[in-house]
Amino acid sequence: MASLRDIRRRIRSVRNTQQITKAMKMVAASKLRKAQARLMAIRPYEQAVGQMLHTVLARLMGDENPLLVGRGGKRVSLILITGDKGLSGAFNNNAIRRAEGFIRERPDQEVAVTAIGKKGARYYLKTPGHHPAAVYTGLSEAVTFAQAAAIMSKQVAGYLAGECDEVHVIYSYFQSAIAQQVRVERLLPFETAEAAREAPAAAQEVYLLEPSDEEVAARILTESLNIRLFRALLESASSEHGARMTSMDNATKSADDIIGALTQQFNRARQSMITTEIAEIVGGAEALNK
Repeated sequence: MASLRDIRRRIRSVRNTQQITKAMKMVAASKLRKAQARLMAIRPYEQAVGQMLHTVLARLMGDENPLLVGRGGKRVSLILITGDKGLSGAFNNNAIRRAEGFIRERPDQEVAVTAIGKKGARYYLKTPGHHPAAVYTGLSEAVTFAQAAAIMSKQVAGYLAGECDEVHVIYSYFQSAIAQQVRVERLLPFETAEAAREAPAAAQEVYLLEPSDEEVAARILTESLNIRLFRALLESASSEHGARMTSMDNATKSADDIIGALTQQFNRARQSMITTEIAEIVGGAEALNK
Protein backbone atom coordinates (compact mmCIF):
# COMPACT_ATOMS: atom_id res chain seq x y z
CA MET A 1 0.00 0.00 0.00
CA ALA A 2 1.23 3.50 -0.85
CA SER A 3 2.46 5.61 2.04
CA LEU A 4 0.64 8.73 3.21
CA ARG A 5 3.42 10.86 1.75
CA ASP A 6 3.04 9.25 -1.66
CA ILE A 7 -0.74 9.74 -1.62
CA ARG A 8 -0.34 13.41 -0.62
CA ARG A 9 2.14 13.87 -3.45
CA ARG A 10 -0.29 12.35 -5.97
CA ILE A 11 -3.16 14.54 -4.74
CA ARG A 12 -0.96 17.64 -5.05
CA SER A 13 0.10 16.62 -8.56
CA VAL A 14 -3.47 16.05 -9.71
CA ARG A 15 -4.56 19.41 -8.28
CA ASN A 16 -1.76 21.18 -10.14
CA THR A 17 -2.84 19.47 -13.35
CA GLN A 18 -6.43 20.45 -12.66
CA GLN A 19 -5.43 24.10 -12.42
CA ILE A 20 -3.79 23.82 -15.84
CA THR A 21 -6.86 22.21 -17.42
CA LYS A 22 -9.10 24.90 -15.91
CA ALA A 23 -6.89 27.62 -17.37
CA MET A 24 -6.82 25.90 -20.78
CA LYS A 25 -10.60 25.61 -20.72
CA MET A 26 -10.95 29.35 -20.09
CA VAL A 27 -8.49 30.19 -22.88
CA ALA A 28 -10.31 27.86 -25.30
CA ALA A 29 -13.67 29.41 -24.36
CA SER A 30 -12.32 32.90 -25.07
CA LYS A 31 -10.91 31.85 -28.44
CA LEU A 32 -14.15 30.03 -29.26
CA ARG A 33 -16.20 33.20 -28.77
CA LYS A 34 -13.99 35.12 -31.19
CA ALA A 35 -13.87 32.34 -33.78
CA GLN A 36 -17.62 31.76 -33.55
CA ALA A 37 -18.32 35.47 -34.08
CA ARG A 38 -16.28 35.41 -37.31
CA LEU A 39 -18.00 32.21 -38.43
CA MET A 40 -21.51 33.53 -37.81
CA ALA A 41 -20.63 36.63 -39.85
CA ILE A 42 -19.34 34.71 -42.89
CA ARG A 43 -22.16 32.16 -43.18
CA PRO A 44 -24.87 34.66 -44.34
CA TYR A 45 -22.38 36.28 -46.73
CA GLU A 46 -21.55 32.92 -48.29
CA GLN A 47 -25.25 32.22 -48.77
CA ALA A 48 -25.81 35.63 -50.40
CA VAL A 49 -22.91 35.13 -52.81
CA GLY A 50 -24.19 31.64 -53.60
CA GLN A 51 -27.66 32.96 -54.42
CA MET A 52 -26.20 35.61 -56.70
CA LEU A 53 -24.04 33.01 -58.39
CA HIS A 54 -27.07 30.79 -58.99
CA THR A 55 -28.85 33.70 -60.64
CA VAL A 56 -25.91 34.57 -62.88
CA LEU A 57 -25.16 30.99 -63.88
CA ALA A 58 -28.79 30.45 -64.80
CA ARG A 59 -28.26 32.90 -67.66
CA LEU A 60 -25.44 30.85 -69.18
CA MET A 61 -26.60 28.19 -71.60
CA GLY A 62 -23.45 26.11 -71.90
CA ASP A 63 -20.30 25.26 -69.99
CA GLU A 64 -18.56 28.55 -70.67
CA ASN A 65 -16.46 28.44 -67.51
CA PRO A 66 -14.02 25.51 -67.25
CA LEU A 67 -14.55 25.37 -63.47
CA LEU A 68 -18.07 24.13 -64.14
CA VAL A 69 -16.98 21.25 -66.37
CA GLY A 70 -16.51 17.81 -64.82
CA ARG A 71 -13.76 15.77 -66.44
CA GLY A 72 -14.23 12.51 -64.54
CA GLY A 73 -10.52 11.87 -64.30
CA LYS A 74 -8.51 9.87 -61.80
CA ARG A 75 -6.52 12.65 -60.13
CA VAL A 76 -8.05 14.17 -57.01
CA SER A 77 -6.80 16.99 -54.82
CA LEU A 78 -7.91 16.65 -51.19
CA ILE A 79 -7.64 19.58 -48.77
CA LEU A 80 -7.52 18.24 -45.21
CA ILE A 81 -8.08 20.82 -42.46
CA THR A 82 -6.88 19.88 -38.96
CA GLY A 83 -5.50 21.81 -36.01
CA ASP A 84 -1.96 22.80 -35.11
CA LYS A 85 -2.26 21.64 -31.49
CA GLY A 86 -3.54 18.66 -29.58
CA LEU A 87 -5.46 18.31 -26.31
CA SER A 88 -8.72 18.62 -28.23
CA GLY A 89 -10.17 15.15 -27.83
CA ALA A 90 -10.82 13.28 -31.06
CA PHE A 91 -11.03 16.46 -33.17
CA ASN A 92 -7.89 15.88 -35.26
CA ASN A 93 -8.19 12.08 -35.37
CA ASN A 94 -11.76 12.25 -36.70
CA ALA A 95 -10.71 14.45 -39.62
CA ILE A 96 -7.70 12.25 -40.41
CA ARG A 97 -9.80 9.07 -40.26
CA ARG A 98 -12.29 10.62 -42.67
CA ALA A 99 -9.47 11.49 -45.04
CA GLU A 100 -8.19 7.92 -44.87
CA GLY A 101 -11.71 6.67 -45.60
CA PHE A 102 -11.94 9.08 -48.53
CA ILE A 103 -8.74 7.66 -50.00
CA ARG A 104 -9.84 4.04 -49.47
CA GLU A 105 -13.14 4.76 -51.22
CA ARG A 106 -11.17 5.69 -54.36
CA PRO A 107 -8.75 2.84 -55.01
CA ASP A 108 -8.58 3.67 -58.72
CA GLN A 109 -7.83 7.37 -58.20
CA GLU A 110 -4.67 9.24 -57.29
CA VAL A 111 -5.36 11.41 -54.23
CA ALA A 112 -2.95 14.26 -53.48
CA VAL A 113 -3.41 15.62 -49.96
CA THR A 114 -2.97 19.29 -49.13
CA ALA A 115 -2.62 19.41 -45.33
CA ILE A 116 -3.74 22.55 -43.51
CA GLY A 117 -2.68 22.15 -39.87
CA LYS A 118 0.31 20.51 -38.20
CA LYS A 119 -1.58 17.42 -37.03
CA GLY A 120 -2.69 16.38 -40.49
CA ALA A 121 0.68 17.29 -41.98
CA ARG A 122 2.61 15.21 -39.44
CA TYR A 123 0.37 12.23 -40.04
CA TYR A 124 0.90 12.21 -43.80
CA LEU A 125 4.59 13.04 -43.53
CA LYS A 126 4.92 9.79 -41.57
CA THR A 127 2.57 7.76 -43.80
CA PRO A 128 4.38 5.94 -46.63
CA GLY A 129 3.00 6.67 -50.06
CA HIS A 130 0.95 9.69 -49.00
CA HIS A 131 3.44 12.53 -48.73
CA PRO A 132 1.41 15.77 -48.66
CA ALA A 133 1.48 17.82 -51.84
CA ALA A 134 1.46 21.04 -49.79
CA VAL A 135 1.48 21.98 -46.10
CA TYR A 136 0.04 25.07 -44.43
CA THR A 137 0.33 25.72 -40.69
CA GLY A 138 -0.55 28.49 -38.27
CA LEU A 139 -3.99 29.15 -39.77
CA SER A 140 -6.18 27.80 -36.97
CA GLU A 141 -5.63 30.77 -34.65
CA ALA A 142 -6.43 33.73 -36.90
CA VAL A 143 -6.86 32.77 -40.55
CA THR A 144 -7.49 35.60 -43.00
CA PHE A 145 -9.50 35.68 -46.20
CA ALA A 146 -6.34 36.49 -48.15
CA GLN A 147 -4.68 33.29 -46.90
CA ALA A 148 -7.70 31.20 -47.87
CA ALA A 149 -7.84 32.87 -51.29
CA ALA A 150 -4.14 32.16 -51.88
CA ILE A 151 -4.61 28.46 -51.12
CA MET A 152 -7.72 28.26 -53.28
CA SER A 153 -6.03 30.05 -56.18
CA LYS A 154 -3.36 27.33 -56.27
CA GLN A 155 -6.06 24.67 -56.35
CA VAL A 156 -7.87 26.45 -59.17
CA ALA A 157 -4.62 26.87 -61.12
CA GLY A 158 -3.89 23.16 -60.76
CA TYR A 159 -7.41 22.28 -61.88
CA LEU A 160 -7.22 24.53 -64.94
CA ALA A 161 -3.76 23.17 -65.81
CA GLY A 162 -5.09 19.61 -65.71
CA GLU A 163 -3.00 18.60 -62.69
CA CYS A 164 -6.17 17.36 -60.94
CA ASP A 165 -9.70 16.55 -62.03
CA GLU A 166 -11.50 17.15 -58.72
CA VAL A 167 -10.89 19.22 -55.59
CA HIS A 168 -12.45 18.21 -52.26
CA VAL A 169 -12.13 19.61 -48.76
CA ILE A 170 -12.51 17.78 -45.43
CA TYR A 171 -13.21 19.90 -42.37
CA SER A 172 -15.11 19.85 -39.07
CA TYR A 173 -18.46 21.61 -39.28
CA PHE A 174 -19.21 23.57 -36.12
CA GLN A 175 -22.59 22.74 -34.61
CA SER A 176 -21.91 23.65 -30.99
CA ALA A 177 -19.11 23.60 -28.44
CA ILE A 178 -19.85 19.93 -27.75
CA ALA A 179 -20.82 18.80 -31.27
CA GLN A 180 -18.71 18.90 -34.42
CA GLN A 181 -19.33 16.99 -37.64
CA VAL A 182 -16.63 16.03 -40.13
CA ARG A 183 -17.79 16.89 -43.63
CA VAL A 184 -16.52 16.33 -47.15
CA GLU A 185 -17.39 18.93 -49.80
CA ARG A 186 -16.48 19.04 -53.46
CA LEU A 187 -15.15 22.41 -54.51
CA LEU A 188 -14.27 21.65 -58.14
CA PRO A 189 -15.90 21.13 -60.50
CA PHE A 190 -18.30 23.60 -58.92
CA GLU A 191 -21.21 21.68 -57.37
CA THR A 192 -23.93 24.26 -57.96
CA ALA A 193 -23.60 24.33 -61.74
CA GLU A 194 -26.53 22.02 -62.48
CA ALA A 195 -28.77 23.62 -59.85
CA ALA A 196 -28.04 27.03 -61.32
CA ARG A 197 -28.99 25.92 -64.84
CA GLU A 198 -32.30 24.61 -63.47
CA ALA A 199 -33.17 27.98 -61.89
CA PRO A 200 -36.41 29.64 -63.11
CA ALA A 201 -36.16 31.48 -66.40
CA ALA A 202 -37.50 34.64 -64.78
CA ALA A 203 -34.29 34.91 -62.78
CA GLN A 204 -32.43 35.61 -66.03
CA GLU A 205 -34.10 39.02 -66.35
CA VAL A 206 -33.29 40.33 -62.89
CA TYR A 207 -29.87 41.87 -63.58
CA LEU A 208 -28.18 43.71 -66.43
CA LEU A 209 -24.59 42.51 -66.24
CA GLU A 210 -21.52 44.35 -67.52
CA PRO A 211 -19.16 43.72 -69.20
CA SER A 212 -20.67 40.26 -69.94
CA ASP A 213 -22.47 37.42 -68.24
CA GLU A 214 -19.44 35.15 -68.57
CA GLU A 215 -16.97 37.60 -67.01
CA VAL A 216 -19.28 38.44 -64.10
CA ALA A 217 -19.98 34.74 -63.51
CA ALA A 218 -16.25 33.96 -63.50
CA ARG A 219 -15.57 36.71 -60.96
CA ILE A 220 -18.39 35.63 -58.64
CA LEU A 221 -17.43 31.97 -59.05
CA THR A 222 -13.87 32.68 -57.94
CA GLU A 223 -15.16 34.72 -55.00
CA SER A 224 -17.55 31.94 -54.02
CA LEU A 225 -14.76 29.32 -54.05
CA ASN A 226 -12.56 31.53 -51.87
CA ILE A 227 -15.41 32.11 -49.42
CA ARG A 228 -16.23 28.41 -49.21
CA LEU A 229 -12.66 27.51 -48.27
CA PHE A 230 -12.45 30.46 -45.87
CA ARG A 231 -15.67 29.39 -44.20
CA ALA A 232 -14.40 25.80 -43.93
CA LEU A 233 -11.28 27.11 -42.18
CA LEU A 234 -13.41 29.14 -39.76
CA GLU A 235 -15.65 26.12 -39.15
CA SER A 236 -12.61 24.02 -38.32
CA ALA A 237 -11.12 26.68 -36.03
CA SER A 238 -14.37 27.02 -34.09
CA SER A 239 -14.70 23.26 -33.87
CA GLU A 240 -11.14 22.91 -32.58
CA HIS A 241 -11.64 25.50 -29.83
CA GLY A 242 -14.98 23.94 -28.88
CA ALA A 243 -13.49 20.45 -28.78
CA ARG A 244 -10.55 21.65 -26.67
CA MET A 245 -12.86 23.46 -24.25
CA THR A 246 -14.97 20.33 -23.86
CA SER A 247 -11.90 18.12 -23.50
CA MET A 248 -10.39 20.35 -20.80
CA ASP A 249 -13.72 20.51 -18.98
CA ASN A 250 -13.89 16.70 -18.95
CA ALA A 251 -10.27 16.54 -17.76
CA THR A 252 -11.08 18.94 -14.92
CA LYS A 253 -14.03 16.83 -13.85
CA SER A 254 -11.94 13.67 -14.06
CA ALA A 255 -9.35 15.32 -11.83
CA ASP A 256 -12.09 15.92 -9.24
CA ASP A 257 -12.95 12.22 -9.34
CA ILE A 258 -9.29 11.21 -8.98
CA ILE A 259 -8.77 13.60 -6.08
CA GLY A 260 -11.86 12.19 -4.37
CA ALA A 261 -10.64 8.62 -4.80
CA LEU A 262 -7.16 9.51 -3.56
CA THR A 263 -8.61 11.34 -0.57
CA GLN A 264 -10.60 8.26 0.38
CA GLN A 265 -7.48 6.13 -0.02
CA PHE A 266 -5.55 8.59 2.15
CA ASN A 267 -8.23 8.53 4.85
CA ARG A 268 -8.37 4.72 4.87
CA ALA A 269 -4.58 4.46 5.07
CA ARG A 270 -4.48 7.01 7.87
CA GLN A 271 -7.28 5.25 9.75
CA SER A 272 -5.50 1.93 9.36
CA MET A 273 -2.28 3.46 10.68
CA ILE A 274 -4.06 4.98 13.69
CA THR A 275 -5.82 1.69 14.43
CA THR A 276 -2.51 -0.15 14.26
CA GLU A 277 -0.88 2.35 16.61
CA ILE A 278 -3.76 2.07 19.12
CA ALA A 279 -3.55 -1.71 18.99
CA GLU A 280 0.18 -1.57 19.67
CA ILE A 281 -0.33 0.81 22.62
CA VAL A 282 -3.05 -1.40 24.12
CA GLY A 283 -0.96 -4.50 23.59
CA GLY A 284 2.03 -2.83 25.29
CA ALA A 285 -0.10 -1.71 28.25
CA GLU A 286 -1.48 -5.22 28.73
CA ALA A 287 2.04 -6.66 28.62
CA LEU A 288 3.16 -4.28 31.37
CA ASN A 289 0.21 -5.23 33.59
CA LYS A 290 1.07 -8.89 33.51
